[in-house]
Amino acid sequence: MLMKNRAVARPHGPGARLQRRIEQLARRVRTGHRASGQRTAGIAEDSDHAEQQLRVLLPRGLARLATQSGIGAAIRHQEEVVRSLGHEVVTNPLRRFDIVHLNTPFPDTPLFAAWARLRRRPVLVWAHSTEDDFRDSFPGSNTLAPTFRRWIAFLYRRGDAVVTPSEYSRDLVSAPKYGITAPIHVLSNGVDTTFFQPDPGARARLRTSLGLKPGAKVVLSVGMQLVRKGILDWVEVARALPEVTFVWYGRTDERLLTADVRRALGSAPPNALFPGYITPVQLREAYCGADAFCFLTKEETEGIVLWEALACGTPALVRAIPLYRDRMPDGVLTHQVAGDGPGFAADAAARLSALLDGELEDLTAAGRRAAEGVDLSQVAQQLQEIYRATGVLAPAPQAD
Repeated sequence: MLMKNRAVARPHGPGARLQRRIEQLARRVRTGHRASGQRTAGIAEDSDHAEQQLRVLLPRGLARLATQSGIGAAIRHQEEVVRSLGHEVVTNPLRRFDIVHLNTPFPDTPLFAAWARLRRRPVLVWAHSTEDDFRDSFPGSNTLAPTFRRWIAFLYRRGDAVVTPSEYSRDLVSAPKYGITAPIHVLSNGVDTTFFQPDPGARARLRTSLGLKPGAKVVLSVGMQLVRKGILDWVEVARALPEVTFVWYGRTDERLLTADVRRALGSAPPNALFPGYITPVQLREAYCGADAFCFLTKEETEGIVLWEALACGTPALVRAIPLYRDRMPDGVLTHQVAGDGPGFAADAAARLSALLDGELEDLTAAGRRAAEGVDLSQVAQQLQEIYRATGVLAPAPQAD
């Protein structure tokens, strides 16, 4: 989507903390490669370190406008995994670089692609957005959706390879109307499971921060306040369960709210809270301290916030959209509610009430294991293979 759902601005934070996270991720990447008998190019102890280290361009440009979106989070994740592989992150396109990552659907993206072609450097374009997840976003988005699709298709065709976060989104952008002929790779945006992990003590802290009684039930969602994100249904579910506190972290500029979202926010019941953006640590506290994560989005290409919730061991109720219905069927990693009609909110409220009362199976251990499967260390190893497939790195040495 144009500005994928992020409810929290995720700054790099103090340099020391970021460096520790990168070093920790690098150790996890090295451990994973040793376990599989492979060698990670660019890691210390590699005798070909000087040859294998890449200079990876992740240009800032207009990408600064997406820092509070899912695209912004994906870019930060890419920077971390690139560094964990021993490669150098370059942000200035005038400096030397070996390959460029392009992530945003902004006007400077084709300029960066043309510059890389002029320099004879490979271009990786991330297909975060589709026509489908642009709909029901901002005023006029449904009318503009076909034009937006033609624009992002033009951008995706600038790549020597396209990277998209799920099999579902690959199926969408593989359609003839996108006209992509380059290879399309699937690579999760990933989640840092060493940061997002269960913390039983967060339950009490969250209720204290919200001014609630210790035994209060809390349900949260995370994201921009868009129809596509399910906020209209979410407000109605909160209205149906007045004994539960519902908290929506994140916001949308009021100028970009559709009329129906304005009405929903203005008439929301008192048990529905909208604190706005919070820090990464506060978000982790919220995931770990909540009784459930209620994510009623109508369309996603991945949904990083769901992986974060699962990594924290938060029981999750989601709408049974194709991405989740097919990748994580109901009752495997999440509990799901199908539909999008007038009765959906009532069905979701009943299902959520059963989850809060302990009547549904506990899936949190399975959710945590699945999140570990898309940990940034796993993403790093897969990105290295994409570099090899693109030809910017030499093929991995064959075992004797």
